[in-house]
Amino acid sequence: MEPDELRIPLSGGGAARIVITALPRGRALVARSGRLALRESATYRYRVDGVPGDVRLEPGELVEPDDGSGRTGRIRPGQSVGRLRFALRAGATTLHGDVHVVPATFAQPEQYRQMLDDIAEHAAEAVLQGFAPTTQDFSSGDASAELLYQRFAVLQSRLASDDFAAASGRVVHQPHHGWEVEVEHRPAGSGFPRGSAAGRAITAPGARRSWPAGQRAGIPSIPSRMPVQRHESTVDTLPNRFVKYALEHWRGIADQLLDVLGVATDLDPGPVRRGRDAARDVIEQLDELLSNPVFREVGPLAALPTSNQVLLRRYGYRDIFRTFALVETGVALSFEDAGLDDLFSASQRNIATLYEFWCFLALADAVGRVCGASKTAHAFTAVGDGLALTLRSGQASAISWTLDRGGRRLAVELYFNRHFSVVHGSHSADGSWTRAMRPDCSLRVRPLTAVPGDAELDVWVHFDAKYRVDRLVEQLSVAEETVEAQAAAEEERAETVARSKREDLLKMHAYRDAIHRTAGAYVLYPGDVPVQVSRYWELLPGLGAFPLRPGPLGAFGAQELEQFVDSVIEHVSDQASDDERDRFWTASVRQRNHAAPRGLAPASFLERPPADTGVLLGYVRGDAHRGWIEDTGLYNVRAGDRPL
Repeated sequence: MEPDELRIPLSGGGAARIVITALPRGRALVARSGRLALRESATYRYRVDGVPGDVRLEPGELVEPDDGSGRTGRIRPGQSVGRLRFALRAGATTLHGDVHVVPATFAQPEQYRQMLDDIAEHAAEAVLQGFAPTTQDFSSGDASAELLYQRFAVLQSRLASDDFAAASGRVVHQPHHGWEVEVEHRPAGSGFPRGSAAGRAITAPGARRSWPAGQRAGIPSIPSRMPVQRHESTVDTLPNRFVKYALEHWRGIADQLLDVLGVATDLDPGPVRRGRDAARDVIEQLDELLSNPVFREVGPLAALPTSNQVLLRRYGYRDIFRTFALVETGVALSFEDAGLDDLFSASQRNIATLYEFWCFLALADAVGRVCGASKTAHAFTAVGDGLALTLRSGQASAISWTLDRGGRRLAVELYFNRHFSVVHGSHSADGSWTRAMRPDCSLRVRPLTAVPGDAELDVWVHFDAKYRVDRLVEQLSVAEETVEAQAAAEEERAETVARSKREDLLKMHAYRDAIHRTAGAYVLYPGDVPVQVSRYWELLPGLGAFPLRPGPLGAFGAQELEQFVDSVIEHVSDQASDDERDRFWTASVRQRNHAAPRGLAPASFLERPPADTGVLLGYVRGDAHRGWIEDTGLYNVRAGDRPL
């Protein structure tokens, strides 16, 4: 039985607490990892205990008080997932308490964190491959408040991850060691290690003294003092200098944020107060790391060569280096439609939008594996002043490959949120004939060789990421007539899960039927069962769905998606397929810009449409000749040189 009451103790308030209960017919509280949590997109009741008088509960955008006292009301987390910090203001006192909001669709909240980590990993790879200079100056500068907020949000999210804790622990307890050479000058006659260094020391210039024993060897004198080299282990290496600099630099970002937010006042809005608290937490965490004895021996860093193999490959250093790259570029994934106006809630993200981004990157990975070249980092681009990254979208988002399959050269392109505008009167390769469409992901496969005439045989396959998809298998599976009738009746039921599912399926039909040259449309959803429905006997045209969700060992469902992409490419490479024949003749017929004759009487003897029926043109001498032709159904063709 699910728990129905969650008590959140408030720090510094003794018995003060916030009590959250589930609505009678709402979603219950969730027991995760030994503690209770809220479900995203649910609604809960709350009340404040142990605090007298009127109160104000933040974040206000998620709270709806019943009256001016603020002591009871409703909490709606929306689609924000992650740690939710409450701030309760009662007079001059502010109390804090935390609760977690878990995804409603993902089986485990760890999948949400994994999704964040996967996106960050791809973004960091883009930074290291194409956006980071060979060396970077560390001169200080004035960053805009917006960029500062973005950098801090990324920093806070990464520092709170288990991966960063493991990486920093490895660096602190197993630091990189180097060797430094110390030279000691010893008096001649004292012990000296043998080897080539001894020979060079004896013949070196400088103050010398007589050496009778060396007369026979032609060396009458030796240096007064002999240099001896010692190799000492040190942690004052470039990788450790970088780690120390990164920690100090991040602390400076948090300090700068505190300066921007200013001195605390009673009139500060919730986001400002939460931002100030978050900055202090980050400073405390970084100070604890910097106090480790290993950094006492590490000197300052002047420049960072991104080709350093320890920073690029060694566990711990590589993770901190990637975090540094993310923070410095202020990775700004676009959340225009997400309504995220609180820049300090870095642990909260609109999960549906995030899932859309993640699905595109997972699809780009799958296509890259099929085409033999990983180009997922190309999905990102620099924006603004070059200090931030975002996902490319629209026409500019194309990630391109070329490959040979079955003796045929193919061009493969993958787009994110490409716009298909309305194009009338043609079979355009990049338009819709009804309304403008914008699928989440669009894959185009185009034959470059073995193409008859000037035909264009582009094949589009579209994917839409649907975080909220229930009963998908039932909606896409082939059903009996009675079941279909029941599904049609369900459409009339308002606010049912089946209705939203049916709309998702209809949207796939819209992509398939409205966008020119589209052969398939498929849903990506965090489920378990793949579904493919082919219209005829070949892979395409078709509709369907593929499960895709994050996991610690890679995306669940990625293998099935990769196999499907491979099958699509194999299908397009087959010149003898019925689908290519269909596409060729459809394009040939629909690209003709001529008006068909009108008002002609039907001809019952035709076995094909008039435009596809061969016609013999012959000379008719007169009415009698014409009558004979019509009566016999024959035409006499004269041979030789006889005139007609």
